[in-house]
Amino acid sequence: MSEVNEDKPLIDAAIVDEANEREKSKLRQIQILYGTGHILNDLCAASWFSYMLVFFERVASLSGASSGALVLLGQVVDAITTPLVGIGCDVSASKADPNVPGDTVHKRLPWHLFGSILVAVSYPLLFIEDAQFTYGSSSTAVVLWYATFVTLFQIGWATTQISHLALIPDLSVGKASRKTSLNATRYAATVLSTVAVYVVAWALLGTAGSDDHSSDNSTSTDDGSSNLSRANHGQFKILATFITSTGILFALIIFQNGMRFVTKKYGELLVDPESPTNGSNAKAKDSTRMWLHCKKFYYVGIMYMCTRLMVNMTQTYLALYLLDSLKMPKTSIATAPLVLYASSLLGTAVIGGIVKRVGDSVSYAIAIGGCLAASAGLYSIPEDNSWTVYPAAALFGISSSLLMVSCLSIVAKLIGDLPGSAFVYGAFSFSDKLSSGAVIMGIQTIDLNVSDAQFYRLVVGVMPAFVAALALISVILCSVSPDPSSWEDYQGARSPAASRGYGTINAGCSDDDDGSQSVISIVHNTRLEDHFTECE
Repeated sequence: MSEVNEDKPLIDAAIVDEANEREKSKLRQIQILYGTGHILNDLCAASWFSYMLVFFERVASLSGASSGALVLLGQVVDAITTPLVGIGCDVSASKADPNVPGDTVHKRLPWHLFGSILVAVSYPLLFIEDAQFTYGSSSTAVVLWYATFVTLFQIGWATTQISHLALIPDLSVGKASRKTSLNATRYAATVLSTVAVYVVAWALLGTAGSDDHSSDNSTSTDDGSSNLSRANHGQFKILATFITSTGILFALIIFQNGMRFVTKKYGELLVDPESPTNGSNAKAKDSTRMWLHCKKFYYVGIMYMCTRLMVNMTQTYLALYLLDSLKMPKTSIATAPLVLYASSLLGTAVIGGIVKRVGDSVSYAIAIGGCLAASAGLYSIPEDNSWTVYPAAALFGISSSLLMVSCLSIVAKLIGDLPGSAFVYGAFSFSDKLSSGAVIMGIQTIDLNVSDAQFYRLVVGVMPAFVAALALISVILCSVSPDPSSWEDYQGARSPAASRGYGTINAGCSDDDDGSQSVISIVHNTRLEDHFTECE
């Protein structure tokens, strides 16, 4: 009888390394493709928050109240749509065949397709059609025109956003590192898209000659700010055309087709045989009920809302701050945000290392400090030293990139492998959009009895500090609320749990025709219920 050579490895290390490299290559393909799925939304969001308000006021010649009302309408529609889409998307995912790898991804893709088509059709009509030319002096008709397409656009945007975010748990199958990588890729795509918008806007506004102010309808002033006017409508038409055509290429062609292809071809990478969620599709309404009973869900939601509010406020009012407070030329509304997001892109190169070293919560606190320092800088910049807005914008860009990635990582870890991911993202987005709309409407209608120059300094320099304080409180509550071991306990739950008596609770698992339940459903749903009981 021959003896086994114990010194010889049973599996050649070179074969293992080659297999690992092949797997990494496949995962990189999935990761890159995932990043392309939100580019249409990212392009539209960059122009929506940076230019929509100034476009309504300076180009469409609407009043401040009407402009604020339109932005509020968009945010409210978005807020209402997100949780509804989240629930519907989870219902679709719950119908996925557990024996078909990647089927949950395929069930969510139609939602993304619908939303992207709606965005591609409605968004350009906000800029391309000259509503004033069509409806003349009828301000009501002009506002109704914009309100119609703002509503359609926000429904589509919310549908795309939530269905895209909900793919993260499906594509990461419980691997925390994959969640971080997907979030980082998504944010990098957001930054690149935003930079592209500002580069094109810079080129368009920079080539608009002095004849911009020759129009009879020009609203320019003699304050040296080179204000935008209705004469700049042509530049915004071209910008909208660029955004729509580029977004369609990535979101509707590359992402939709590519994601279907790779999930079918590399489906084995989307299966975790040790995950307690495999083979179990908890009912969407039951997972929703359980999320609503978890305290940490609300703490993380407040943190997410404050994070988005800080970024949105700065992005929305930066253009008006540059034009009115610093009296900078109109090209600055492209160059300053360009510096901000280019710095943000550079920041993404070191974000992964920072988060890995100090953790999500500490990274978030560091980012808050950077954003506050940048806001203080924006508040104190004198008009005769307006060039210093660029270092402040760069600091805010780097800090906001760390802030967003840390925030999304905390959200992804909250969800883990639990069902109802689309509902969670939808609920958080609801609070984000509703708060942003309410704050913008409040800013547009409030009268502080100060000049416009001082008013916009307060908006970009002081108001973010109050939001940051609430964000820090919420992240502290997140870190001290239920012991993270409860998540690990759930994620590590195996079938032996049934022997500990967990099979007595029916939480979201469907009865068979004979009244019995599968062992996997009992174990999974009972541990899920047990987890949320600990959260209460």
